[in-house]
Amino acid sequence: MRGLLEMEIEKFYSICLQGNILEAIEYLRLFKDKNEDAFKLEKQFTNRFLTQAESWEINSEDSWIKDVVKYYFIYFRSVLTDNSIDQAEKQLIYSLSNLLKIKDYDLDEIESELKNVFNKKGYSFLGGVTKPYRGPYIWKKTQQKDFKVLLPGGEQKVTVYIISDFLMLSWAHFATMGKYYSGGWAKKEGLYYVNNSSEEIDIYSTDFQVWFLKHEAQHLSDYEKYPNLNAINLEYRAKLIELIYKPNPYGLIEKFVNQSNNDKSIPHPYAAYSIIKGLSLSIFGKEYVDDNEQWRNIDSNLISKEALQLFMENEKNLQDRGNETEGIL
Repeated sequence: MRGLLEMEIEKFYSICLQGNILEAIEYLRLFKDKNEDAFKLEKQFTNRFLTQAESWEINSEDSWIKDVVKYYFIYFRSVLTDNSIDQAEKQLIYSLSNLLKIKDYDLDEIESELKNVFNKKGYSFLGGVTKPYRGPYIWKKTQQKDFKVLLPGGEQKVTVYIISDFLMLSWAHFATMGKYYSGGWAKKEGLYYVNNSSEEIDIYSTDFQVWFLKHEAQHLSDYEKYPNLNAINLEYRAKLIELIYKPNPYGLIEKFVNQSNNDKSIPHPYAAYSIIKGLSLSIFGKEYVDDNEQWRNIDSNLISKEALQLFMENEKNLQDRGNETEGIL
């Protein structure tokens, strides 16, 4: 069983991933029994977000690249400490426009220009928004592999792009000092797997096969079948897929409990909340159960079975609404 401090640290990171850094730092300061790692963590977050004493290290000798990354870091720090997103984006537009020597562009157009320049410098650049904030992914290497993935709706053929050697991993990486970040995503052309390690990935591991491959393949399937499905519904269905196929789902349940937030503006936490709420009703007959010990007393097969039932109910509701639906959550 995990200790209290370890659970508190996970809760701290969960708050960070909801974009509430000031709330997270305050929560961290209230820990009763801090160890050396907790004190170090508090100092790191204070230096990055409060005193701005951190000296950013950017893995490049190219001054243009360093400036781009620095401007995004400034934007991250601003929006993550409760400043106006509009004001932070205006500053980002100003800084990047001057760097690119262009005028009257919006951020999508600016990032299109950034992509072109990064490509010339030997990097891939993926801009856009990872809700609720903007934040690009910038990497050096891409490896392609093809897979067949079994899902409740049938077999899905997918192409996986294994990407590595990163300059940036969007705002979640910045918000957690590199502890957490998106491990992958689905685009129409295929799935992207983030390998932010020097080690060879195990494509037969449960993490890769379930957490990444099945989760993201479900996204790809939904893009094709329900092209207008919104982010909350996409995440709800893909997270249920993880519970259906993961052999020991208790860690996932705990993760979803920690992630949960009844706020539709943040898709991942709201999807996790909806899953825990739905399973609580079907398994316990209660509105919402967030006690991990109660969940560990439930047979793992029952959790997977009820997750499949929620998925099939959701599928029927989507089919009833037609393939142009945005979803039901």
